[in-house]
Amino acid sequence: MPPQSLESLRLAFKRAFSNYYLQLVSPGIADPTEAFATAEVYLRALKEQLGEVQFYRRLDEVTTDLLGHLEQDLRRPLRERGVSIDREDLEQRLRECLEHGLA
Repeated sequence: MPPQSLESLRLAFKRAFSNYYLQLVSPGIADPTEAFATAEVYLRALKEQLGEVQFYRRLDEVTTDLLGHLEQDLRRPLRERGVSIDREDLEQRLRECLEHGLA
């Protein structure tokens, strides 16, 4: 199996995180396992591509960009569930996920 592109890894992370976040706003227990795992794979590939110094310089920019995309991606599914987006909560959950991916 050929290595996945950085963009496909980013997309996989966005998909896994979105599923996790939708679980969080639903009744029941949310399982972050897939979101954490895909965050780790995506961040490792990004660090490899950028180099360690540049990676840490750009990490906040990457996080902010992801946050904007996730907010846009989740807007409709959340609205359909009668839930409005809490950007602060979304950012906190995203940062937790990325921190776990860095650990």
